[in-house]
Amino acid sequence: MYGGVCSGIAGSGFFWPIPVVLLFVIVLSVIMIAKNNRRENQPGKSSSLKILDERYARGEIDNQEYSRRKKNLDL
Repeated sequence: MYGGVCSGIAGSGFFWPIPVVLLFVIVLSVIMIAKNNRRENQPGKSSSLKILDERYARGEIDNQEYSRRKKNLDL
């Protein structure tokens, strides 16, 4: 009566949440990694703007040049 496939602690349903939680963690990790990679592989618009800001702050370009280049980056 107790010696079949559903015997012991595993057969009583005690461990069934472990594979479900593990699968959920794996799926969530894959989604987060994919989102992060997609964000990193986009063209460097933010880094270009950062470089432009740094050049303006150092005085390498004037206000008109800064405005013109920033407008080009926003396109």
